[in-house]
Amino acid sequence: MTVLIVGDRISAVRAAKEKERLPTKEFEVIDGQGKYLIPGLWDMHAHTDGDDRVLRLFTAYGITGVRDMAGDAAELADARRRITSGELTGPRLVFSGPMLEGPPSQANDWTWIIHSPAEARRAIDRLVELRVDFIKVHDGLARESYFAIAAASKERGISFVGHVPASMTPAEASDLGQKSIEHLEFVPKSCHALFESVVGGAPRKLPSGCDPQSLKELLNRLDQNGTWLDPTIQSFRYWAPTQWSAIFSGFRELVPSIRQNRISILAGTDSSSVLEKKDDPPGTSLHDELALLVEAGFTPSEVLRAATLNPALFLGLSESLGTIEAGKTASVVLLEANPLQDISNTQRIVAVISEGRYLNRDVLERLRRENCRNCSAGSAN
Repeated sequence: MTVLIVGDRISAVRAAKEKERLPTKEFEVIDGQGKYLIPGLWDMHAHTDGDDRVLRLFTAYGITGVRDMAGDAAELADARRRITSGELTGPRLVFSGPMLEGPPSQANDWTWIIHSPAEARRAIDRLVELRVDFIKVHDGLARESYFAIAAASKERGISFVGHVPASMTPAEASDLGQKSIEHLEFVPKSCHALFESVVGGAPRKLPSGCDPQSLKELLNRLDQNGTWLDPTIQSFRYWAPTQWSAIFSGFRELVPSIRQNRISILAGTDSSSVLEKKDDPPGTSLHDELALLVEAGFTPSEVLRAATLNPALFLGLSESLGTIEAGKTASVVLLEANPLQDISNTQRIVAVISEGRYLNRDVLERLRRENCRNCSAGSAN
């Protein structure tokens, strides 16, 4: 195929002809013969802090969009402004600003503590004034506060996503309209024994409601409500390394039901400065997530969709992003090999075009070298 890009838009996509000539005085020609073009990747759960270095790294690894899940709204808005203007090389950025959490947590730039339904409603009003893209809920919220967040978000026309606090069940959160559930919080907290190691291979003793049929019914309910899942499975290798094998095994057991119920998934990593210090670099972690999702039982096609078209659909941006079609935003990644044959081929990046800005292999390598603190030398090559 031949893909023509004018400005920040895809102008045409057509079958390549053997002797087709392009007006090379007007166009820069990138030879993609034998290579594979995919839509730009999204990391749908990251914490960037609006850090220039981190945002450059995401782009260097083919990530042209990021959903930032908690941070200082002013810093994130400024980073987005500089990316849009071309002052900063970085991905398209959507963000929640501070997340809403209950006591006993302490407030900071990332977190607002909600003590009552009245505080919850005021927080939603303030976040809307700050022009955040969505609301994030976290742990510790009382039922009444969670209900108030759900109602106020609906009234203000803004989606809410995040954790499922202990005061709620995943089914209740889904029924109230929580758009995405992060990590493994779609499994009731009473059932988290699914992700724990057992001594000597003994059978797990699970509470009522945690049997395969009950979990299948729960997943069907999430599907009926249109609730999305963002497992961030790779992050558990760093958050809970001693439990990692059991966590991944438990998740893999759930994947057939997730697929059978056709629940839409998103590819996210929980990337943050904390995980980077645990040797999980920004950017590379998304490629790890994709590989683990395939290992867990999703097909390469489903996983690629989770990082490309699904984010566009989830964010209401599918008219401009998520596929390679005329009229859409020119955010694409050129690969050496086919990711549908081997998902690890998403790492074999030749070039990135981010909203019309062309970054060749040399530029990408420089961005990695200058901004990555602990990446392996061969990453994404």
